[in-house]
Amino acid sequence: MNISARNKGLITGAVMVALALFFFYVLKQPFESNFQYIIYGIYCAGIMWAVLDFKKTTTGTEKFKDYFAAGFKMFVMVTLIMVLFVFIFFYFNPQIRDAKFAENTKLLLQEGNHTPAEIEQNTAQMKPVFLPMMLGITTFAYLFLGALITSLTAAFVSQ
Repeated sequence: MNISARNKGLITGAVMVALALFFFYVLKQPFESNFQYIIYGIYCAGIMWAVLDFKKTTTGTEKFKDYFAAGFKMFVMVTLIMVLFVFIFFYFNPQIRDAKFAENTKLLLQEGNHTPAEIEQNTAQMKPVFLPMMLGITTFAYLFLGALITSLTAAFVSQ
């Protein structure tokens, strides 16, 4: 069965979302726990699956850019899925955002060089930028890791 790189991305992204939900809701792990590394492992395995499976269908004249293109199509799809997931997840779980604000307030209080008004102002400034910041971090992290793993796998396969 020949599955396109985009569909491999959809499958990999769906598995990653399912695992993230399982870890959070069933195992009661924080959103940013060590279990996140398992999700990144699935991501890396999905990229390798896309590139190595592309190699099976080639004529042998393909170059690095061809293998990278197969991985690129896959990891861009996963990145899109994960950014949408993070948006929906934080939108429907405002308690996580509020916990981050409380943690930030606690850290500022421990520093001891901020007034209560400054701390409140800091929290007020963080609220509107929290979700865009999380989306930006997620986008960058998945694109960077995807490009890195795809480059390494494509370089290995193209030799």
